[in-house]
Amino acid sequence: MSARMDGQQSRQSGSSGDDGLKTTEETKQDAEQKIKKPTAQPLQPEQRPSVQKQPSKLKQLWDRAGLDVMTLSLMLKGSLAPTIAIAMFQSDAVAARFSTLGYLVAIMSILGFAVMPRGKFIQTMSLNILSTGLAASINLLALYCVTQARLHTTAPGHPLQGYNSSASAVCAVWLVVQIYFVNCLRAARPQFQFPAIIYSIFVLVSLTYGTQFPTMAYAISFMERLLEAFLTGFGLATGVHFLVFPTSSRMVVFKEMTGYLMCLNGMLKAQTAYMSSLESLDPVKLREEQEEEASKTQKKNGKKGAAPLGPLTTPAGLKLKEVLGKTMELHAKLSGDIVPAKREFAFGKLESHDLTELWRLLRLVFIPVMGLSASIDLIQRRAIEDDWAHEAETEHAKRKRHEQLDNVHFLMKQLHEPFALMAGDIEAAVTHVLITLELFKAQKRKGDEESKGDLPVPGSTGFAELYRKKVDGFYQSKEKTLKDWCKEHGIELPDDFFESTFVKPEQMLIHEEHVRERYQRQLFFTLYLEYLLWRAGAAVLDVVLYADRRKQEGALKRSKLIFPGSMTLYKWLKSSFAQEDLSNDSHLMGDLDAGGAESVFLGAEFSRKMDPEHQPPRNTVERMGERIRLIPKFFRSDASAFGVRVVCATMTVAIICYLEASQTFFLEQRLLWACIMVAISMTRTAGQSTWGFALRIIGTLIAMLGAYAIWYIVDGKTSGVIVFLWLWMTCAFYFILKFPKMVIVALLSLVTAVLIIGYELQVQKIGVTASESNGQPAYPTYELAPYRLACVVGGLFVAFIWTIFPFPVSESSELRKDLGASLYLLSNFYSIVHETIRSRVQGTDANAKVKGTHAYHLDKARNAVFSKLILLLTNLKTNAAFSKLQLRVGGRFPREEYEGLIEVCQRVLQYMALMAYASTTFSIHTRDGEVSQWSKDFRKLLTSVNTTSHQVTSLLSLLSSSMTNGQPLPPYLEMPKPFQFLKKLESIDPDLLSIRHIAEPEYSAFAVVSICAQAVHNDVEKLTNHVKALVGELDFTFHSVKSNQESTDASSMVSDDDRGKLD
Repeated sequence: MSARMDGQQSRQSGSSGDDGLKTTEETKQDAEQKIKKPTAQPLQPEQRPSVQKQPSKLKQLWDRAGLDVMTLSLMLKGSLAPTIAIAMFQSDAVAARFSTLGYLVAIMSILGFAVMPRGKFIQTMSLNILSTGLAASINLLALYCVTQARLHTTAPGHPLQGYNSSASAVCAVWLVVQIYFVNCLRAARPQFQFPAIIYSIFVLVSLTYGTQFPTMAYAISFMERLLEAFLTGFGLATGVHFLVFPTSSRMVVFKEMTGYLMCLNGMLKAQTAYMSSLESLDPVKLREEQEEEASKTQKKNGKKGAAPLGPLTTPAGLKLKEVLGKTMELHAKLSGDIVPAKREFAFGKLESHDLTELWRLLRLVFIPVMGLSASIDLIQRRAIEDDWAHEAETEHAKRKRHEQLDNVHFLMKQLHEPFALMAGDIEAAVTHVLITLELFKAQKRKGDEESKGDLPVPGSTGFAELYRKKVDGFYQSKEKTLKDWCKEHGIELPDDFFESTFVKPEQMLIHEEHVRERYQRQLFFTLYLEYLLWRAGAAVLDVVLYADRRKQEGALKRSKLIFPGSMTLYKWLKSSFAQEDLSNDSHLMGDLDAGGAESVFLGAEFSRKMDPEHQPPRNTVERMGERIRLIPKFFRSDASAFGVRVVCATMTVAIICYLEASQTFFLEQRLLWACIMVAISMTRTAGQSTWGFALRIIGTLIAMLGAYAIWYIVDGKTSGVIVFLWLWMTCAFYFILKFPKMVIVALLSLVTAVLIIGYELQVQKIGVTASESNGQPAYPTYELAPYRLACVVGGLFVAFIWTIFPFPVSESSELRKDLGASLYLLSNFYSIVHETIRSRVQGTDANAKVKGTHAYHLDKARNAVFSKLILLLTNLKTNAAFSKLQLRVGGRFPREEYEGLIEVCQRVLQYMALMAYASTTFSIHTRDGEVSQWSKDFRKLLTSVNTTSHQVTSLLSLLSSSMTNGQPLPPYLEMPKPFQFLKKLESIDPDLLSIRHIAEPEYSAFAVVSICAQAVHNDVEKLTNHVKALVGELDFTFHSVKSNQESTDASSMVSDDDRGKLD
């Protein structure tokens, strides 16, 4: 089945796809290495690379840590702002201005997060400044109330200083109200995480020190210095962000696009390697090897080894799944990062609409490549169904099994070479795109090699035309594919078989239905693989042509100022206060968010429910009543519950400040920072709290030990202390950048070190007397560090207790609700896919590129829901890991069922997306030429066949409701019947699906849609079984049994299966 194309060169194949796993500077370096050896030309013997030396252990460790140029520059950038703040405080003017609040400048410069990309930094910093200004104004009002309460409750002639119960009570009330509402906002809107933390710190500092202010003059002076300290820290972060290693959101997106294309290349290489591994695979031998390995593991570790993975799960197959997972993670990240990249002001070459178009084209490459990886599942289904992993008992079964294996071996051998060649062509095309768009530079070539008759190489002007010929040649190889397949199965095709005048003789008919179905499955699977690879090549061709066109139009000649449009700015402003689907990684909120559905806006219909107790309002009075009902609705929301928890945790510590016997102790021992740790570290779920509590304690302990080293290694000398503190913060930012889920741990380590070292440098600068003016005694470093550690640990412990008390919001329940949201989106997506296919087959879709058409709205809705599902499923996989760390009381958590459910949801999404993608071939609006008569007849018959798509949509909606609410499924639930396209079409017109029509564009597309539809129905049944295992099934049967165990009620006459249902 060799499908050599014009000018095709032989090249190596079967690599594991490692090149597609990097998304930062290392990706760029790898890509540049590939350009040095263009895949469009074979390596001559004298050019073949020699065996390279094994890199040193240090080099391997460096590469494993991911310390590329971008990471190092961001580490330096993140540590620079607080270092400047600490060094700046050594100036007499600055020290006199900020006095005892100088360390807050450094802390705010850390919380400013100068390492964010520009678009997200501007949005977050704007919200930070807004929240700080709002906090200053509200707390100035609060302090006015406090001083007035003190004034009106102090007896005439007595001093205003000292403890005052009324002032303390007013402070406590203002603190409770503000902490409650700001944390409600924090739980409801993820983009307000940092502004809410900063607001909370401002409130806590103001309303704990505020208990000591006798008059408004003291309060105003303090608020001025506090506000200046916050804004100075933000100013330092802003200056560092824009002036030191400036990083725009566009730069991040371009690097992610580079890594994304490399990942797609890696998937194709891994797919080729997997096909190669199946060429001579013996499933029985593979199972025995897996069982032997599991037995060795059990003997060595004393634990039960992993169960056999599957009849055809080879190491290459596992590698392909790994690359797919990394590609989907990057896809989810890109879909979120592309939005701020289009919004920001920039200086570059490609404009916002170029980013939109590039991302649209890359999505069209991703779907067929993702569909190719689904071939693992398709082959695995057949292997499991026929039990290829075990030898059959009867001779007939053995013969059948060996025949099936021989067919797989033959198919993989025949497809290996054309797949490897096409994958190499796609890799060269990707290299051409990256060179053309200047995402990296090509190696300078010696002399004019094109004049010597060489083929165009990636980056040259003639490459696109050469690549188009290769893609077209691959498509034209279908007849060769069919002839080889028929020859293997002993079917002789006449010379005029593919002519329209050919009449099928009687001897060519296959009368055995099971043989005909088996041959049809094999042929359709072959067409499935070839069609998707061809579509992947064609999709990459579209990217190549777009890049070449933009270069010819002069868009890449010089850089220019790029301004977002007015509508973009309006959407940006609107999104700052609304729910939006954005990636958490690049705005450093991975550890702050609870994850899951909270980070994905599921649409208004998901939460909109009919009220069975109220009809829609009909007049003004009823509409006012509906608005009043929003108040109790808000107070019983999850966000309100989280706000109450944070208030309880904060007041557990802060109450010490408002009681006469303990107020002095609170201020002297710096318990304020225990309150601040509560505000920073509270999370919604118990699994995160358990895991986070342990890590945060460890991080704080390490920070204390680090503070000892920073201070005493240079004997407290200011210049040396600042240098070592900078080095410590640089290392801490590595964990912030590389481990988003540990951002709070690294943040606490940073803040703790700055608190200890910053305070000691402050004492050195302004003196002990001035440092103790706020009522806090000055301690040496070896005493201050344990005090700080005790305060931080105490605050973390209180936050942990109030996360699990009075009842924990478990990771398990959040996982269940997120899966319910995923099923809801799958139902929505399937409904859109069904309408898309129907409109394309009937020709009513119109042109999807024309805004306002039916196809345009369907494409927009389908892409939106697909991106939401990718993001939600990616978050689900990450959050499922926390379920292992949650404290369990009672039975074991059914983790296997949840992981199986997530995996099946991902497969269903793949097959649904492939159905929609393949159906583009049915659309007459995407055709360049005329539609054949066979195509017209095919559409008419396909339209007349009834489907069960609406039943699938209904079932997925029902499963979503059951999972979300934890309610059992209804009894006797019927599964949708699988599509019977093939049998119905053959019964109407037996010649319609004859293999001589294989060259028709719709034929292969129909094969893909049929395979995916069958896979969807099988997986929907698996979804139902998983959900039923988790939530149960209603059982309305009952059994009236006499003493002699005989039933006297007709309702007891049920099957054993029904008796096994859950009550």
